[in-house]
Amino acid sequence: MISIITVTYNNFEDLKRTLNSLKRVEGIEKIVVNGGKCTKTKDYLCQFDGIDISEPDKGISDAFNKGVSHANGDLVMFLNSGDVLLSRDYLHEAEKIINFNPEISFVHSDLVFEDRISGDIRLTALQPFFFKAPPLGRGMPYHHQSMIVRKKVFEKTGLFKLQYKISMDFDWVCRLHKNGLGGFYWNKEPVVKMDGGGISALKEHLVILESLQALKENKLLTIKNLYGISVRTIFYFARRMMELLGMAEILGKLKKEKHKLLWQRSRAMAIKNNFSAILMEPRIIFPATFLQNWKQLPQKKIGLNGLLIHDYPTGLSRYSYELIRRIMTQLRGRSIAYSASPELSMEFPESTTGAVPPFRYPANFRSNSIRLSWEQVGLRYACFKDKLDLLYSPIAEGILFPRLPQIITVHDLLPFHYPSLLPRWVPYYEYFLPSVIKGSTAVVCVSEFTRQEVLNRYSNIPAEKLIVIHGGVDLDRFRPCSPGVIKKKYNLKDYLLCVGEVRPYKNLENVIRSLALCPDGPQLAISGKIFGEHKLKLETLANSLKIENRVVWLGYVPDDLLPNLYTEAMAFIFPSLYEGFGLPILEAMACGCPTLSSNRCSLPEIGGEAVHYFNPTDLNEITESIRKICEDSEFRHSLGTRGPEQAKNFNWDSSFKSHMDLFETILN
Repeated sequence: MISIITVTYNNFEDLKRTLNSLKRVEGIEKIVVNGGKCTKTKDYLCQFDGIDISEPDKGISDAFNKGVSHANGDLVMFLNSGDVLLSRDYLHEAEKIINFNPEISFVHSDLVFEDRISGDIRLTALQPFFFKAPPLGRGMPYHHQSMIVRKKVFEKTGLFKLQYKISMDFDWVCRLHKNGLGGFYWNKEPVVKMDGGGISALKEHLVILESLQALKENKLLTIKNLYGISVRTIFYFARRMMELLGMAEILGKLKKEKHKLLWQRSRAMAIKNNFSAILMEPRIIFPATFLQNWKQLPQKKIGLNGLLIHDYPTGLSRYSYELIRRIMTQLRGRSIAYSASPELSMEFPESTTGAVPPFRYPANFRSNSIRLSWEQVGLRYACFKDKLDLLYSPIAEGILFPRLPQIITVHDLLPFHYPSLLPRWVPYYEYFLPSVIKGSTAVVCVSEFTRQEVLNRYSNIPAEKLIVIHGGVDLDRFRPCSPGVIKKKYNLKDYLLCVGEVRPYKNLENVIRSLALCPDGPQLAISGKIFGEHKLKLETLANSLKIENRVVWLGYVPDDLLPNLYTEAMAFIFPSLYEGFGLPILEAMACGCPTLSSNRCSLPEIGGEAVHYFNPTDLNEITESIRKICEDSEFRHSLGTRGPEQAKNFNWDSSFKSHMDLFETILN
């Protein structure tokens, strides 16, 4: 939990503005330290839903210290009276970053500074990720209004010193550096609007004097920091001179441009050094614990097949994205992702990527011959050019007769079961894939079911070459949500949910027939790619059974609404006849949605005891399962409770670690 501390002194209007910005933020503790005697402030705090410390204090440092001592949260944030929180996401994501990374002591970010001269200008903290002591003589390297700090840090640094009236935060940061405590720069967006009318803005000369005192006291008055203080002093007198000469407006414009450039420079630094990327999905946080043995290996270089990283969501693209992103983040400078299309560099602007010759085409290009030619010619050339030690492909494609260790991933053998759906891929799986597997050092299978299928289909493959490493689900995104969003948006009543492409092997026909046998049952909401002849066939079936008003075709549901879609469903039903892994049931379970599933293929392996199974070809079993889930509330509750626990067994961090163990074994 984050304890947000606000100190005030006879400043009712500003305090009210600050607390109003925290009203709708969940999971925080609010602490107000009020050192004044303003009646309005005291009356307002009588109705305050947090901790109110209304008593005289010895200044701002003393007020901060009182707030820290009363904080019950593991994390502390100082939001001054008059400042406004702009990003609720920042609080939740910063908490995850610190919880998953024990070596990180604090998270900091950008501010919007409300300057009385030049208007709003954007400021930034200049040190991304794990800092190496910046030149403190130039001033505060972080904005304390944006910092979220472990409370335990104060045990090492001590509290704020009462002798400092303005630069108590700078003195404390000096002690952070002396103790070697590192932070993380979160640069997705500015997180706080800072009121620029405080004492530090009005008495800058005192700020400089106290900063000099803090550097001296903490034995950090190096030549570099002394030079920084000197530069600050010169610029201070230059600004004062401009103001006296009536050039305040010009000064304001210069300030605005200066801070704009600083902000751009900071982001460029973050990307260049691969410390904190401007991520599309900042919810995903990497574990701090990393393989010690891997670090001790010689500097091996790994190539990654990023062919299926693209901008439209599929199971294979999500699998590729999650693993490649983790590998590239943990092995900075030792991994290169390759693709024949520009999508890869768009997904990973901060990482080393390569669009290898001789082809460039969209990732969803449908020509198998060109796609396979890129892998055999372009990817092979990249292995030679970059002197790779290992090539990893998160899909069932790789180089024939590679001259280096190669790992590929087999997700399923769908083309053999439904050749009419994937006619282009039947020859590849029949003739090409066996040779790729033969030349690979190891083959990752996403489930034990898939492993057995591969062994049965290609009988000459050694069993020890096939390694089972399950995929995962994004537990930060897929979790129970507040109800009411989906039913209102799509005008739904109680509904069963189906998610995925509408294809024959998904077996929706039997669910619709079973729904007709439950006249008092719920609606059936179907989300995913919905088009073509098969959809028309299902619509005709629903019309003939006179339940067309109970079958709702949602089409594409935005990613950010999927957790709500699962959470609000009476149950999730997955009648598929064939699945190599079964990601949708994991997503449903993670959201606490009671799950009914086919008992075929990999699904019992993934669902465990948290799912109710049925024979997908038996209408009576499907119908009975629907009736039971609708009528038995205890049964629904039991499945909904067990689901999230089962989903925890399948997470991307665990999958990533298993892959790293495999890489290490092969490279050793």
